[in-house]
Amino acid sequence: PKIGYQTTKLSIDENVIKSDFKGNMAFGVFARLTIKNFVVQPELLYYKSGKMFEVSALGDDWGMGNLIPNPTFTINQSNLALPIMLGYQFIDIPLIKMRANVGPVFYFAVGKAEYAMNGEDLPISTEGVTENMTMGAALNLGVDIWKLTLDVNYSLGLTDVIDDEIEFAGYEVDLGDDTKQNIFTVTLGFKIL
Repeated sequence: PKIGYQTTKLSIDENVIKSDFKGNMAFGVFARLTIKNFVVQPELLYYKSGKMFEVSALGDDWGMGNLIPNPTFTINQSNLALPIMLGYQFIDIPLIKMRANVGPVFYFAVGKAEYAMNGEDLPISTEGVTENMTMGAALNLGVDIWKLTLDVNYSLGLTDVIDDEIEFAGYEVDLGDDTKQNIFTVTLGFKIL
């Protein structure tokens, strides 16, 4: 088993960590096969992701006057992540092991996405807005102490999670080009075997 949190920026500030852990919790399972010092580590993690965009309508008029001068659009989604990490264990002494891994990450959207404009829920169609499967490339650094394992993983999004232009209430909204999922994941696991 494994538990942790995800964030877009790593911090050593205790309040930031507590806030990130509460709002961006991840949990799942992992397996590890070590042959000599080469490591194969697949994982399956469940987490919720969210992204806030400052949006602009395509065209000058939202038809809303000045009620929403700087609109923000938020999308929240439940996900499964399947990283398949390949790496090398560069420290292997009794009770302590350290490793570095790289590999692909496959993300699968589960459940319905939730949308909000300036904090208010939006009842809009979800079809074609979020992708059902996306990919990333991950770098991981991990340490094992006895049966506990700590991993710090950075995943660079390779594909867009959300279309960069969506439509709701008859308006097209440009979300810009930054719709890839680039995240740090920090997890603590326990090796049963």
